[in-house]
Amino acid sequence: MIRVRCVGHIATAVGRKELVVERDEVDSAQLVDELRALTGRDDPGFTKYNTLVMVEDGEAFVPASGGRVLKSGDSVVLIPFSHGG
Repeated sequence: MIRVRCVGHIATAVGRKELVVERDEVDSAQLVDELRALTGRDDPGFTKYNTLVMVEDGEAFVPASGGRVLKSGDSVVLIPFSHGG
């Protein structure tokens, strides 16, 4: 299970601030795409290119950079680049 916290307009678009992904692992770009699909909108205002993923250990990356797999036990925060603080 992977714990996901959404910040700013990502939380607004998804309709919740926290959710749990019941998988052993998921590619970070795929996670963002799946959250976009949850919104039911063509353009929910966030993509794998303008979202920062921060893992509990302090690692931060853009999912579009590719190859970063989130694993069961990870807690992550999704932060839109346009987040005001």
